Amino acid sequence: MDTGNAIWDTGTIDEGIRLALDQYNFVNPLTMETVITLPGDGREIALSGVSGLVKVIDVWWPYDSDATSETWPPNRVRGFAVWWDDNQAVLFLDIIEGSQPQQNEELRLWYSKRQTIQDLDSADSTTLLGEHESYIVLGGAGHAAMSRTADLIETANTDLYQVGLLGTWGQRKIREYNSFLKDLSKQSARSGRSWRSGWSLDKWDEGKDQVQNTYG
Repeated sequence: MDTGNAIWDTGTIDEGIRLALDQYNFVNPLTMETVITLPGDGREIALSGVSGLVKVIDVWWPYDSDATSETWPPNRVRGFAVWWDDNQAVLFLDIIEGSQPQQNEELRLWYSKRQTIQDLDSADSTTLLGEHESYIVLGGAGHAAMSRTADLIETANTDLYQVGLLGTWGQRKIREYNSFLKDLSKQSARSGRSWRSGWSLDKWDEGKDQVQNTYG
């Protein structure tokens, strides 16, 4: 009903949506995949060409995108780490056995990046699932209501009863949104792989993939 933005200006609305989207991204970022041709020899690999990267999820190396048949199980790198050098991600492959990666070899990378909403912060497209958009609106409305509540409390001759109602409404919407995020987090945890990539514990850890492949 506030079509002229007399109550909520566009900046406040955008900030409410931005806060809701930040919470959403913490729970359900966008998962991407890419193949990288290594620019040089070595275990340290600059990921500056991977736009928007937030976190590395999985790494396959060595990898051949031109292979005529699938390699399975894939060559998943067990030990890897990521650090940031002047805001640029650097991937380090901690591979105990075998030679180091060589120039022009390929590496397949799974990573996460931020979900976006078209025209918010100059985003070109909306990447959210359609059924989640209304929840972002719910969370954004709650944050916008709480922002206005704070502004009205500091305004002279304000009806504090009405302000209290607005604050209560905003808090309720934020709780509803947080409940949605909690459920979404549980769903994401259930859909993940049984064995995650990371550091091998000991020599017995090497056989776990065989067990997984045999019994599912």
